[in-house]
Amino acid sequence: MMSSSVVRAAAAASPTGTCSSGYRHLSRAALGIAAPTLGRRRRVMGAPLRPCVRRTAEALASDGTGAEAGASIGAEAVAGIDPAAVGAPETVSATEVEVPNLVEAPSPVDNLQLMLQALMAENAALQVKLVELAPRTEDVTARPELARVREPLGPGELLTVVDSASIKWPTPEENPPFWTRRPAALPPAVADVCEQDPNPMHVVHVTAEMAPIAKVGGLGDVVTGLARAHLCAGHNVEVILPFYSSLNEGDVENLKHVMNFDVPKGKETEWDGVRETRMEMVSTSMHTGVIGGCNVILLKPAAKERSNIFVGGKIYGGSYNELEAYLYFCRAALECLRSSGRDPQVLHVHEWQCSAVAMLYWDLYFKEGMLKNAKVMLTIHNMDNTGECREEEFIATGMKGSLFNTLERAMDERTIGHNPERLCLLKGAIVYSNFVTTVSPTYAKEALNGGGGFLGKTLMKVSRKFGGVLNGVDTNLWDAAMDPVLPANFKPGSMAGKALCKKYLQSGLGMNVDSDKPLVVCISRLVPQKGIDLIRHAITHTKEQGGQFVLLGSGHSDPEFSAMAAAEYADDPDVKLLIFYSDPLSHLMYAAADMVLVPSMFEPCGLTQMIAMCYGALPVVRKTGGLADTVFDVDDAGVAEHLKNGFVFEGADYASMDRALDRGFEYYGAKKEWWASMQEKVMEVDNSWERAGQEYIRIYNVMQNAV
Repeated sequence: MMSSSVVRAAAAASPTGTCSSGYRHLSRAALGIAAPTLGRRRRVMGAPLRPCVRRTAEALASDGTGAEAGASIGAEAVAGIDPAAVGAPETVSATEVEVPNLVEAPSPVDNLQLMLQALMAENAALQVKLVELAPRTEDVTARPELARVREPLGPGELLTVVDSASIKWPTPEENPPFWTRRPAALPPAVADVCEQDPNPMHVVHVTAEMAPIAKVGGLGDVVTGLARAHLCAGHNVEVILPFYSSLNEGDVENLKHVMNFDVPKGKETEWDGVRETRMEMVSTSMHTGVIGGCNVILLKPAAKERSNIFVGGKIYGGSYNELEAYLYFCRAALECLRSSGRDPQVLHVHEWQCSAVAMLYWDLYFKEGMLKNAKVMLTIHNMDNTGECREEEFIATGMKGSLFNTLERAMDERTIGHNPERLCLLKGAIVYSNFVTTVSPTYAKEALNGGGGFLGKTLMKVSRKFGGVLNGVDTNLWDAAMDPVLPANFKPGSMAGKALCKKYLQSGLGMNVDSDKPLVVCISRLVPQKGIDLIRHAITHTKEQGGQFVLLGSGHSDPEFSAMAAAEYADDPDVKLLIFYSDPLSHLMYAAADMVLVPSMFEPCGLTQMIAMCYGALPVVRKTGGLADTVFDVDDAGVAEHLKNGFVFEGADYASMDRALDRGFEYYGAKKEWWASMQEKVMEVDNSWERAGQEYIRIYNVMQNAV
């Protein structure tokens, strides 16, 4: 017979209890590399990792901070909403956990027997562990190149000592190819020391992507980078993400099923000319875990046999109707918050897939008092995707689309007079959100001046709550001083390793090994947005000018570039066209590059040019979007000297790009000392997520405090 006692459990916000993210990149996790955490902060080698967020089980249950929430920004732009100020969330008592206690105590003999059995089991487990560890020890000691690592590393030291003699120089005949080699050295565990925000907030992101395991484009990187920056600063951050069947559950740390809850969902059918709306409650499964160092909530229908939502071999493009799936997900995210007792201060939604969250929050959950604490931010990552939706399709949220199908709310004005008139989900979120951001200041300006298409008119109406915040890069993932993929590391003040990286790439790809030839690298999706014609021309022009060109990427234009690689550039010692993507190879190319070309037709933000600078490569970019906000021409007299960091052209024609490239070729050959100083200068530019995260916190506070 057993009795129970009730204990009050206190838990840290992060299941791991630290800010250790476990995230450098999937390829590194597979290699067993310890993962450092956030951006350019003071990093302490070998220091104990500190707790990220100081929360008890009370906070986990209530997820309220007691902070006062003000009225929404631009309330007059949100039709039908009365965003009155709301008070502090109710306090929820600590979680109660039943712990069984034995009534009858065992005898001393029984105790000794139990202790002996436990010791024998522990001894057997240790013997197994020793057997497992023995091969690893032999493997490490048999690899003399590991001797290049100095342990422990001091502040500012390089992961590997620059030593040409100890590098195993690659050849193009290697199989598997050289970029798949196991790193010669592993980076040490790193504890980030972040400046703590005195007013921590509870922030919930709702997104379709999250790096590293649910990543298709830059959206996933942004969500993870921003969430980790805020987590490190002491905020309570959670990310709600679809539980795609393509996700590897082993990549989610501490994955736990929390509960099932019902989500209203409708579907309109037509039979013999008669339309019928059928409503149902979809049992939805809620799991929690950790991805990329961030607390996540994963949602999916609980019954596989009744739904194929989020079922498929990849993030997008499964057998399910994507519009229906994401509308259901938006309702499920809000219902999850309500059912679990969460009432965050910020709901940060991303792209058209999650736009319905803003609409449903104000017209249902806030209006009915089910959630009362949040202000809503929308981030638009690319204006090309707006989320067109027929009125009857919106019923997948459990609410009728007719409630939102007006010009003041979410009607797509391009469809006025059509039968039927349709909704634009992104427009609805623009109208309903308290603040709208896009991923760079220049892209925001372009959106207001024609670049936003038909949405430009809506953005103009709400321009007081619209702005651009420049993305950041993960400066631990992209760190020339600590990158384990590189044959030699380098940093400002110790740049010899960069020349070795260039020689390493030239050798491995079968190119002319010549330090005097300027190496231009292009790492890009091969799609029209990225300037396909300019990339093609740059290959020819660079070779004609005596330089070298390496392309890495894939996309719609694969066949054209594959044909070039197989024909005119098949055995070219100065041009290599690699029509695929490899993360380790991209690291090697950035480190080897003298210049990195980014000739985009439009670019909301762009990470390539910022990563290039992390590795001492000078960017050559077309002046658009985020490229205009991050790269400033070295010859522009109107730019402050300390900002100059690359070569910029404005036209979309060959001649404009050629002039920028030619200046780079000229300076590389004639101004060796200047070029070397510029390499070190661009590596010092702060493109970290910590910088971007601080600006987002400023806007979050404006939303909270506005009257």
